[in-house]
Amino acid sequence: MHALNSTSAGRLTFKSGIFLGLLSLALFPFWGWGQQLKVERILFEGRQAFSEGQLKDIIKSREGKPFNAKLMKLDQILLMNYYQLHGYLDVYVSADFKRDGDRIHIRYSIREGPQYFLNRIVFQGNQLASDRFLRRFFDIKPGDPYQPTQIESGINAIEGYYLDNGKLYVQIQTERHVVQDSLIDLIVRIDEGETVYIRDIQYYGLRWVKAFIIRRELEIKKGDRYSRKKLNLSQRNIYGTGLFKSVNFKLEPIGDSRSEVRLKIFVVEKQPRWLGIRFGVTYEEEKEFGRATSTFDITAQAGHRNLFGTARSLSLSLIPSFLYDVSRGKMQNPKNQISLTFVEPWIGYTRTPGIFQFSYSEFRKPIYPADLKIWTASFNVRHEFTNDWTVEGMVSAKRVNTRLDTLLQKLTQGQDLIYALSFQAIRDRRDNYMAPQDGSLLEFRSKFIHSTILNLETRKRSTNRFVKLSAQWNRYQRVPRNPGWVLASRIRLGAIMEFNPATTVPFVERFFLGGASSVRGYAEQLLGPVLYDDRGHPVPLGGKALFLSNLELRVPLIWLLYGEVFLDGGYVWSELRQVRWLDIKWSTGMGIALITPVGPVRLDYGYKLMPRPGEKRYEIHLGISFAF
Repeated sequence: MHALNSTSAGRLTFKSGIFLGLLSLALFPFWGWGQQLKVERILFEGRQAFSEGQLKDIIKSREGKPFNAKLMKLDQILLMNYYQLHGYLDVYVSADFKRDGDRIHIRYSIREGPQYFLNRIVFQGNQLASDRFLRRFFDIKPGDPYQPTQIESGINAIEGYYLDNGKLYVQIQTERHVVQDSLIDLIVRIDEGETVYIRDIQYYGLRWVKAFIIRRELEIKKGDRYSRKKLNLSQRNIYGTGLFKSVNFKLEPIGDSRSEVRLKIFVVEKQPRWLGIRFGVTYEEEKEFGRATSTFDITAQAGHRNLFGTARSLSLSLIPSFLYDVSRGKMQNPKNQISLTFVEPWIGYTRTPGIFQFSYSEFRKPIYPADLKIWTASFNVRHEFTNDWTVEGMVSAKRVNTRLDTLLQKLTQGQDLIYALSFQAIRDRRDNYMAPQDGSLLEFRSKFIHSTILNLETRKRSTNRFVKLSAQWNRYQRVPRNPGWVLASRIRLGAIMEFNPATTVPFVERFFLGGASSVRGYAEQLLGPVLYDDRGHPVPLGGKALFLSNLELRVPLIWLLYGEVFLDGGYVWSELRQVRWLDIKWSTGMGIALITPVGPVRLDYGYKLMPRPGEKRYEIHLGISFAF
């Protein structure tokens, strides 16, 4: 009995131990909940080359912040990388810490070793390019601290040069020789190998697409030297047609020679016809009324992406657009559009698509200045250059109708015919389209317009010709020493110059300001000239001169949530001669933005700095994407 009891007790004790152990592991993150260890002091022993402040800027651990042992390992790597970037190739860093109550003292012990400098770069085996030419790939010169990353970058660039000039089998090896204790000779041995030529191109997987569609997208032709860069561009071009699910290249030697290869292109086609419904977010920049609009869209679309196997496409789409009006507390349907679109992917034997479109659109207040119906026919050509520039030209004809019972109809006679020739140039260097953190956007837009306005009483038409010009500059910069912080700025100017000032500029061609994407202290379109209808509701009239300026700081808060602090300013003048800089209205405010797969969803509070007597002091906006 005694032995049995002892065994049972042992089993119970063992099970209890397991339970307590598991419980301890489960509760481990909560031990010391009320006692958080903080870093009291960070010491660097053995440092001579750099100041304590410089090294503290490099590491992630911070004095006065919670202690995290994992950061110490990361700090060791960061410190060693920093030293090596400055030529200390033999550096070694160790780390330990001491605890004093709830305070931690961290010590990094650094053995710097000598600082090495580049003496010279010696090339061996190169025949395709001279020594002088190859040295241009290194962003380091004799006498500079020896930086392994710069050397590696230069070697990769040389390899890329050879691969882009027919040397498929190139091999590059490097050796370092230390001379005079701290100087390094870098020996670069290059085995160029044979020059490789593309002697044949074959296509696999074609069913509906004609072979010439792929052939014209290739940057490399039969008889050309092998080029990795041209093959990558070719693959991107073929994907860009929108006709294929996958595109893969394979090189195959022809016969026993390694210098002649066959390029095999394997594709999987998409179904040429499509029919579907999709939900998404649209951000339109100056499509109508010279403003930016973000909406939730439902798109019902049907079409054919490959008519007669020629990559031409024809599609029909119906798009109702929605957004939430914070001031009214309800969902709005500001725009509906139906359009028929035909795309010719190549114009003038260049990769310049031409787009023919016929559309009917409805625009509704209060998001747009009035209730409008617009019929449009247009032809658009667009070409993207390799230097980040995109140019676009368009000819269009537009008929605009307003409701006959509106104040706006009395002002504009209710019906306009507008013929326009447009040109725009855009240089987009943003690192991200929806949530940029670095880069810039530069836009120039011009439009020559011939318009006629029908007087519904006399049934006579008056004619006007004018030029509409605008320019915009957006800049996005990371804030130093504050990871994730972004300072965004924008300035935009616009002017309409008439050949006959006695006539009227069509309503849809005027400039408008105010709202979620421009000056956020004001309601949509209501910053500038307005009239009031019989019920006292403001009707925006737009103007011929525009100024807009924005400055916004975006700060990551937690997870995918960002905070914003902004200053907006701008105004719209009825006539160019009325421009007075003292008229510019300013607003400030703050907001929050949640980064989602469809772009940032933001809520902004804008406060007027110079309100008119009796004017509401603030506006609240719910928007899709950042304001700019």
